[in-house]
Amino acid sequence: MPYQWLKNKTLPADAPAGGAPLVELLDSTLTLKAVAADHFYIDTQQDGKNVRINSRNVTQATGDHTGVSIKPSKSADGSGGITGLEVSPRFQASMGGNDLRAILGDPVLKAGSGDIAAQVVAFEANIDFGISGTRTITGDVSAFSSFLAIPSTYTYSGLISFLRVRDVNIKGWDCFLNLDSANTGMTTTDDKTGGTDYGTLKVYIGATLYHIALYAN
Repeated sequence: MPYQWLKNKTLPADAPAGGAPLVELLDSTLTLKAVAADHFYIDTQQDGKNVRINSRNVTQATGDHTGVSIKPSKSADGSGGITGLEVSPRFQASMGGNDLRAILGDPVLKAGSGDIAAQVVAFEANIDFGISGTRTITGDVSAFSSFLAIPSTYTYSGLISFLRVRDVNIKGWDCFLNLDSANTGMTTTDDKTGGTDYGTLKVYIGATLYHIALYAN
């Protein structure tokens, strides 16, 4: 299928008719667009090879750099939702293998010198609604949400848990949870010792099961 070249939003006279993919050049910005009625596909032709985006050396000494930016913006009022990124790797029916991992966050510092003036974060989940507005949000607001949908007919040799802390390599963690202050809404100064024991959260350390007590408010 031929490509249509758009330069500064103007189709050349010899551009092919129909819904061919677009290569749009607007000033110094190059944009690739799919056929109007189809998705945009980027595939490798050989297994074991991946699609690499902006995997290059960053040589600027000042200013931050973002490797990939995905910012779809809904500009029509209605009932539809919007998802910024969907990642769903899978094994086909009757196919087995090794790990199945949806997202791997692996910030790397190579051995040697070079100080980091701020923080190192593998995953950051910010919720940014601004500081004003009159919206109504009917559902919950959460930084992380997990839904378990696995059958009881499988054989599970390991534990099924919401969060797993792996064994450390050299230096251990300082704590399990780090709160900037007591004013985050996640803590309370009320004494719950006289409250009703509601139940426990189950925590495995190695192969031993422990319980963290929960108290009714």
